[in-house]
Amino acid sequence: MTNFSHSMQATMRPLRERVLLKASVAVMVAMMVSPLAALGQDEEPIKIGGLFHLTGIGQIWGPLQQQPAILAVEEINEAGGVLGRPLELISEDDETDPDVTVQKGTKLALEDGVEALFGLVYSSTRSAVAANVAERYQVPYFYPTYSEGGVCGRYFINLGALPNQQLDFFIPYLMERYGPNFYFVGQDYVWPQESIAYSTQLIESLGGSVVGAEFVPIGGTTDWGPIMGRIRDAAPDVYFPFIGGDDLISNLRQFYDFGLNEDIAIASTLLDESFIPAIPQDARGGIPTAASYFMAVDTPENQSFLERFRARWGDDAIVTNIGEGTYNSIHLWAAAVEKAGALDKEAMIDALPEVSFAAPQGEISIQEGSNHASLRSLIAETQPDGTFVVLEDFGLVEPLSDCEI
Repeated sequence: MTNFSHSMQATMRPLRERVLLKASVAVMVAMMVSPLAALGQDEEPIKIGGLFHLTGIGQIWGPLQQQPAILAVEEINEAGGVLGRPLELISEDDETDPDVTVQKGTKLALEDGVEALFGLVYSSTRSAVAANVAERYQVPYFYPTYSEGGVCGRYFINLGALPNQQLDFFIPYLMERYGPNFYFVGQDYVWPQESIAYSTQLIESLGGSVVGAEFVPIGGTTDWGPIMGRIRDAAPDVYFPFIGGDDLISNLRQFYDFGLNEDIAIASTLLDESFIPAIPQDARGGIPTAASYFMAVDTPENQSFLERFRARWGDDAIVTNIGEGTYNSIHLWAAAVEKAGALDKEAMIDALPEVSFAAPQGEISIQEGSNHASLRSLIAETQPDGTFVVLEDFGLVEPLSDCEI
């Protein structure tokens, strides 16, 4: 077990260091190269704000959102900017802390005067900036991460999958493939709580059962041994963790250390390209997950996107569904501003349902009346080489939201 853990730590460390280094270099380059010079214009740049988990428990995701955001801005500037003006991305590290998120978001809104905000993963930080920055100061905020839903507002635009766009397809697939009994472990905050409740209701409606569900504090759990013992005793068909950040790495590590993978299938909506290097190579294959995007998506738009992304960030650069959502958000915002014909936040929001974007996952748009996106629903499986293969494609799925904007 000790050698196994050390191996996983050694595997994950260089990945994280590469991503952090590339993101840091990109920020330095962005600071040194004026977008005005790139467009050859004297127009003042249009400022947009990026809030990213560059440190704290969510630091694995921060650079993976920042890199696609930088690429989107560079692409838009190369195409002539927005309304003929260049974009300038001002990035802030929220330290994966809701209080810091509000501080940095307020700074971007009031001091920097950004036209829109983009980013974040954890629902605690999302809710904080949505209520205390976006709605308070009437600055549109685009959230690119799958969520439990329930956050509504004129200035909150959701680009992540809702439960009906993800779990409604994934849970029945898992039941048919592995069996009806599930064990859930989640961090003790709103996204895992609501997602497990939603999944439980869905499983029971389909004749299955939840043989165990428990919660742990958010961040810092290192000893999963007692929980692994309870999972072994419950003998579920599927173990489904709703755990984020570095905690998911240690959780997966100990799941395999205890040998539970020999008898219990593991599935997750969080298991994306960034986490696969943390799993030993001989155990990487055959793990199903669900998302709106994988690098394995076979569309011309995705192939072109990946070529540009790798040219910018290197051949080993990783794009997750959250990163793709960040990239899509900035392009949709730009399209809505162009549609509105003026740099006006209210007009941009009104124009959002009238535009679409040929995203790497396929054509996407914002649903009128809810400010939530119609997204692709995919089920994929990990491969021994660390990639994914798409198993099921359910096409574009409308969001089922109670939001009325």
